[in-house]
Amino acid sequence: MNDTSVSAPEAKVGSQRNLSTARLVRMLPSPMLQLHGQQAVDLALPDNVVCFCRSSATDLNRPQQGRALHHRHVLIMAFETAVTVCVDDRTVRLHPGEGLLVLPFQFHDYMQPQQEKLTWLFVTFEMADNRALEALRFRPFEISPVIERLAAELVNCYLAPNDPNLSILTLALLLARIEQATPIQRRQSTPSTPESLITQVNQLAQRKGEMPSVKEMARLLGISSSHLRARFRASCRVSLGKHLRRLRMEKACGLLRLSSCRVSEIAEQCGFNSIFSFSRAFRTTYGISPMAYRHGGTLHRDK
Repeated sequence: MNDTSVSAPEAKVGSQRNLSTARLVRMLPSPMLQLHGQQAVDLALPDNVVCFCRSSATDLNRPQQGRALHHRHVLIMAFETAVTVCVDDRTVRLHPGEGLLVLPFQFHDYMQPQQEKLTWLFVTFEMADNRALEALRFRPFEISPVIERLAAELVNCYLAPNDPNLSILTLALLLARIEQATPIQRRQSTPSTPESLITQVNQLAQRKGEMPSVKEMARLLGISSSHLRARFRASCRVSLGKHLRRLRMEKACGLLRLSSCRVSEIAEQCGFNSIFSFSRAFRTTYGISPMAYRHGGTLHRDK
């Protein structure tokens, strides 16, 4: 005979949980017709989700030493040890129990760790519309109990990938909760210019159609080309030309994976004169052809 008895403490916990759920259920209406309800509004799902942990401060800026920049979103959640996150031309000090979302094409690196040992969760992903999470730009948030439970559920789904959709849907719910969270109000370093020059350049570079030239960008920003180049280097610690070349290639990565455009169309949108020059530049940068990457190949960013 199987013993199906439940201990008194377990029964008490279960009873409390059921009571709480029952109380919530009783708050629901009791309609006679159940045909009209809540509908999805502008629902955007993340894709190509990667979860990983960093447990030492030394590893934060690896595998690429220096400022990272790519076409993916980076969700950061700090559980142990404070570190300063440099995003574009701002700095955000993340303490344990806090998080931050780095958007595509934002420079980011890490400095001033409180200690070498840390526990930070990173979730990188892609969105068909990079503007979907724009409200979270430069907006650190508190890891509330609800957000922490969803993060734990996301990690559980990721570690046991019987159904990849569970990770996608759990991350979507986590991001929705983060959007609803109250931003942390704390003094932050201000940009070097009234409006972030990096943000302005990136917005111009990501417009639909061909990427504008430096001369065209300068005209749209109301300054000379030489002034734009000098201000950008002083603010971002990298030349504008190198930054735009990286943006072109990262924009191509996103379009190859998330759009149905032909490779020739992507080459044109990213400012290349021909598919041959685009393919050559892509292979030189990433060690793989555009078509191979579109079909699931892995980039080699140290190329």
